[in-house]
Parts: sequence; structure tokens; C-alpha cells
Amino acid sequence: MKPARVQVTQAQLDEYLKEKRPEGGTYNIWHHRYSGLERDFNKTSVRPKFKVDIARDAGETLGSRNKNAYFCLFFAKGMCSKGPKCTMWHRVPTTDDVLETTIDCFGRDKFTEFRQDMGGVGGFIRENRTLYIGRITVTDDIEDVVRRQFGQFGPLERVRILRGRGVAFVTYKTRANAEFAREAMMNQSLENNEIVNVRWATADPNAIANRLDAEDDRLEYERIAALRAEHNLGDQTDNQEEESELPAEFTSLKRDVDEDGFSQMEQKVKRQRAEIQAAQAQEEAASAPPAYEYTQEDYDNYYKQQEEYYKQQQALEAQQNVKVGGIIPQNVLSNLKSFSKATPTNTTTATATAAAAAKPTTGLGSLTNYGSDSEDDE
Repeated sequence: MKPARVQVTQAQLDEYLKEKRPEGGTYNIWHHRYSGLERDFNKTSVRPKFKVDIARDAGETLGSRNKNAYFCLFFAKGMCSKGPKCTMWHRVPTTDDVLETTIDCFGRDKFTEFRQDMGGVGGFIRENRTLYIGRITVTDDIEDVVRRQFGQFGPLERVRILRGRGVAFVTYKTRANAEFAREAMMNQSLENNEIVNVRWATADPNAIANRLDAEDDRLEYERIAALRAEHNLGDQTDNQEEESELPAEFTSLKRDVDEDGFSQMEQKVKRQRAEIQAAQAQEEAASAPPAYEYTQEDYDNYYKQQEEYYKQQQALEAQQNVKVGGIIPQNVLSNLKSFSKATPTNTTTATATAAAAAKPTTGLGSLTNYGSDSEDDE
């Protein structure tokens, strides 16, 4: 094997690292980012100055004979200044490489779970061999471009292109190849001057549905291409300049809505709902017992009962107001008699109360009538 090529000089590497290192920030070794800076500093996507070329840069190094060495991270990013003197491997992973579960191919410790944004070194609880590639430019030969750019980092198992979303999913046969490709292609461009967003793909519980979705997207694209060819339209590609930082599973699919069709569907639903409510009202009316209809005989009986009731009331009032001697009614006389019986009792009670108040209480009470200062007693 030929010796590894020196990708950059040490001066170029130091200058590039100085540009990437912000002033005033503190580097967090746990999250691999700087803290204390502007909020969006770590989210800005800038195309790197260097990019690895496996066919030209790969070669033998001092670490090639060391079985305990790891792959060179600077080589994967295309900026290793040591070349054949590097103590790491300058090649792509193969199926013969045995790596630990908790360490990636570059010798970095992995976390238990994947980050929320599916970036970083990843987690070791679940083996992930699929990469999410966002912000790609959708062209006619985009699948060939993805296979050509990512295929140089290892054998591919499957490539899926979602043209409607502008993303791609690349699955490698080994985990080490996926880890190497993620670092090598992060913020790089394919062949259309874009800046791709490479992250780990989320868990795919319904792979069949996703494959059907990809197949539908491919058929739709073929149909649109046929229409363009029929009407002599050129290739109109839309570059997705802005996209969510999360993988495609977290993003919503943008679809064009036909306003006329939507209005017709809404009116149809309202009409069906009104018909259902009318049918329910008819069923309730049919199941309810029939209302009683009054006849003329019922009305006559009611009036007769009311007339008899009024006659009874008048007779009772006339009986109570019977006059004695033609002047005073009997009920008035009975009230006067009851009042005359209660009057002597009340008079006797009042007299007894007055006498008790006039009677002296005790012998000591006479002392109060003694007037020592009276002039008549002197």
C-alpha cells in the first residue's frame, strides 16, 4: 500500500482551527460544543475548507501496524497534517475491523442514548447504521449522486430518496462505515453546491410504510418528469435552503392543497351531517307515543265540572253569611262572642299586676323613706 498523503500543512491546520475556535467561549468536552456564546453560534452551517478524497488520500501510516489504533478523525475531515507519520489509520473501515460497542471508530466514547437532534457520536444502546441526509438538491440523478458520494466510505446496503422532502437515507453494512461517513460528509456538498445536513436516522418501526412512501415519491416524480417532457418544460429544481435541524421523521410533510376540492369536500361533509341529523329526528318522532287529541265531549265535561265547582263555592259562602235579624251576619256575632270571653281575664290579670307593684316588698324597704335631712322632722 502506498504511504498516506499529507492533506494539509501544519500552518494551514492551525489557522483553520483558530478560525473555528470562538473567542470568549468555554469548550464543553461532554457535549462537544462551546458555551457562553450567542444562541445560534453552534447551529450555523458553514462549508468546511477541506474534504477527504479516499482514492487519493488513503494510505499506510505508522498506526497501520498497530491493531489497537483507531481511525484518524482529521483524515476523515480531510485535514491531517501528519500523513504517513500519523499514529492512526488512514483508510475506511472494513468488515474485518472489530470495534467496541461503547466506542466509535475514532476512539471516542459514545453515550447511552442518542441526542435529541440525532447528532454527535451517537449512542450504544441501539446499533444505528442509517444516516439522515438533509438539504439535498433534488435532481434527476440524485440517487446516483448520493451513491457516488457516500459509497466511497463503505459498502451501501440501501439508499432511499424522498424527493418530496428533499432528504435521503443511506444505510451502510457496518456501523463503523456509517460513523466514518457522518464525520466525513458533515456540512459538505454533494455535486450541486449545497450544504448537506448529516445526522443519525431515528428508529424506523414501520420500514414497510417508509419504503412504500419512497416508492410513491419515485412514481410521482416519474409522472411529473413525463409531463414536463410532454410539455417541453425544463428541469425546475427547488433548493431547500432552510430546513428543520431535526431528521425528517420530526418534520411535517408540506403538501399543496386544492382549495376548490377542499371546499367541495367540506360542503359534502356538512350536507351528510345534516341528513344524518334529520334522519335521527324522524326516527325519534316515529318511536315516540302518539299525542292524545281532545274531543268536544271532553271540553263539555270540563266546563260542567268547573260550573259545579263555582256553584258549591257560592253556596258555602252564602251559608256562612246568614244574617241574624237581617242586620248582623252570624259569623260576625261568633267573633264578637269569642272576643267578649277573653276580655275579663285580661282585665283581672292587669289589676293583679298593679296591686303587686304597689305592695311594699320588705321591712327594710321603709328605711328608704327615712329623711334625716327633712326640716319637718327636726
